[in-house]
Amino acid sequence: MKTIFTTQEGVKMNSELDFGSTATIKNEFHFLMTTYETQFDEEYDYFYRITDDSYIQLASSYYNDELKIIVQYKLQFDTKKEDIIYVVHQLIKAKHFYIGYPTLKDSVIFTQLEFDKIISDIKTPKTIEKAKATQKTTPLITFLEQQQLHPKPTGFNENSWTVNCPSEGNHFIQVVTINDQWGCGYCKRKGGVEELKKWLQEIKSIKDQNRLTTMLKELEKGSIQTKKT
Repeated sequence: MKTIFTTQEGVKMNSELDFGSTATIKNEFHFLMTTYETQFDEEYDYFYRITDDSYIQLASSYYNDELKIIVQYKLQFDTKKEDIIYVVHQLIKAKHFYIGYPTLKDSVIFTQLEFDKIISDIKTPKTIEKAKATQKTTPLITFLEQQQLHPKPTGFNENSWTVNCPSEGNHFIQVVTINDQWGCGYCKRKGGVEELKKWLQEIKSIKDQNRLTTMLKELEKGSIQTKKT
């Protein structure tokens, strides 16, 4: 009997969701589609499985890596195709913020037009929310722009923005303009405009100290000998 490992529903983005292993059920999955993803147009293969306890699962593999279940929802539509479209929509909606929108290479379920409609249905409300966000000017957004940190509305709602983390790490900080608060889970920093100013000054001081240390080492080695220096 085809059954699920857990009754949890959603898109797996971290270790909080575990839909189980495919080790003993790999042959129960059916090919769905291949997409091009990330800025490098890497190919991802997707497969689906419908269980006897009325769940649909989506699994993926990358260059023949292990098949991993990444989406699971209770069946809720009249046809299999409608349920597949729904779970693919949920997957792209959850992941596009981090890797962008995929493009379709081929599918045994979708036409290109049907796949494009999934993308369009995700983009349209976000475009509206982004437009609403840009019409609002708050002290925090103004400060971020002045610091050339290039804040961008996410489209999740009219108060949601992101900006590249000033620590220059490969991550971003979340900004909420309804109360002009920001937070970086990676750096474990948060606050308002004043807290951000203080943090930026700390970052600048660390950079200045590192540059001074490097220059002193170069002077000791004699590799810096110009009059200007």
